[in-house]
Amino acid sequence: MSTVMVVDDDPACRDFLRTLLGYRGHQTCEAADGGTALSLARRRPPDAVITDVMMPHLDGYELARLLRVQPATRHIPIVFSTAHYGHDEIEPMARACGVRDVIFKPAQPGMVLATIDALLGSGNAAEQAAGLAGPVEAAGGVPLGRQPADDLSDHWRDLATDCADRLAETHQLTRSGLWDVDPDSGVIVLSSGLCDLLGLPSARVPLEQLRQRVHPDDLARLLTIAGKVWRTGESDRTEIRVAAMDGVVHELIVSCRATAPGRRPGQPPRTMRGVAQDVTQIRHAQRAAQQTQAQWHAERRAADSFHRAVLPRELPAATGVELGAIYLAAPERLDIGTGWYDVQQVHGGRILLSVGEVAGHDQPAAAAIASILAALRAYAHEDPDPGRLLTRLNRLLIASLPGDTFATAVVAIYDPETGCLCLANAGHPVPLLLMPGEAGDPAVVALRREDPALGVFPDAEFSGQHLAMPAGTVLCAYTDGLTDRHSGPQVSDARRLPQVVARAFDELQADRSWQLPDAQEFAERIVREMLGGGSPDDDVCLAVLWVPGQAAGR
Repeated sequence: MSTVMVVDDDPACRDFLRTLLGYRGHQTCEAADGGTALSLARRRPPDAVITDVMMPHLDGYELARLLRVQPATRHIPIVFSTAHYGHDEIEPMARACGVRDVIFKPAQPGMVLATIDALLGSGNAAEQAAGLAGPVEAAGGVPLGRQPADDLSDHWRDLATDCADRLAETHQLTRSGLWDVDPDSGVIVLSSGLCDLLGLPSARVPLEQLRQRVHPDDLARLLTIAGKVWRTGESDRTEIRVAAMDGVVHELIVSCRATAPGRRPGQPPRTMRGVAQDVTQIRHAQRAAQQTQAQWHAERRAADSFHRAVLPRELPAATGVELGAIYLAAPERLDIGTGWYDVQQVHGGRILLSVGEVAGHDQPAAAAIASILAALRAYAHEDPDPGRLLTRLNRLLIASLPGDTFATAVVAIYDPETGCLCLANAGHPVPLLLMPGEAGDPAVVALRREDPALGVFPDAEFSGQHLAMPAGTVLCAYTDGLTDRHSGPQVSDARRLPQVVARAFDELQADRSWQLPDAQEFAERIVREMLGGGSPDDDVCLAVLWVPGQAAGR
């Protein structure tokens, strides 16, 4: 078993090679850049190195050169892996770095394994290190630096053609191409794909002519990066906009590296080269997605603002009762929430509490909430009887709402002077009423729901249920967003709600035994436990009316 170091800034390429080498029985160590690979190799030299050529910071050429000058690593056979260079381009550079073999991406798994097997089984490590003077081999084990034998000539030509075809296919699929520039002559040479992309009549273009086509805002950045690469020899890349001959602006990611075959220390690089990839369509799609997302958030903010504007800004401070309420919008919904809660003080010091929901999530449904709340408040001042309130409200909605719009609601009137609660339900989830039990444990009182939804039957009559609320009693009215889930383990939360409410009641009583209860904190505990830290699938409204007992020590 041998240890092969895989160096590539593309995680997918590292995964591909790790899987292949593991299949052959080799161990691998990985690095995403040349600097990391160099440190790993110095600590524990591998048996072979496969390195990508173009990488940020320390590229494959520099990695190979530095490995060759270290006594502990100079014997390690090295394979270049590249998708950007052809055979003629890579041969002198590989030879100058003492690299024996080249794998051209995308490579067939069999070709990769054959190359590694030949490399690890080639024997004389000292000769490989001196391979500085020896041949440089390509994927498949055929020497690059010498003429192939007659019986391998057909195989060599087929392999070279296949690699060229694969490179051309890769460039076509990725809309990319190669460029090579000699700053001394002032001419840049483009690959055919890049030349066609920009609509240029010739692959040899004066630098000044191409410079005139770069967007002015991007030119300074491009020149700065090119100057840095020229001075330091470190690879870099940037994104620029270039106008083609037909006037179409292309957005290109341009990588830039300095080539220095045979360069002596202190000498500037001889040329610069790199790859340019057209990402115009990708950037257009990204901007369209960002615009859509921004529009989505703007619409959602407007919808939430519209909805919250009809809900009470604050709850009344009523003597002898504690009040709490919560509204949570479903975060992933674009449509408008149509649930509501309302708590108002009406004639005679009574408390009007209502919780309901309009069917549908469009603007007419949301607008109906304002009409419903205004009517309930007005009717409650005239006649504080929940049954008669809903009867009148039903006739109003039949006359004013579209034919397919209806609403459900719970309306309760509590009189602090008498301790009496009157409650009526129009097709809404049954509220919970917790009353002190004989042993001190809260007991859930069953409430009825017999009447239809609002806006369905013109002649519907709604009746109220009268209950006494002694000290320590709590009324919880809610919308089904608190209990309903589209999927998952909480899909039947309606059966869990009474236990959650009773437990939150006990915990709050224990935590605050020395003072009066906090109805708002009680509501928050219920919602927090019911949602389990997640987001609701539908809007959640919860209103709590708590008749407190005397606090301990008072």
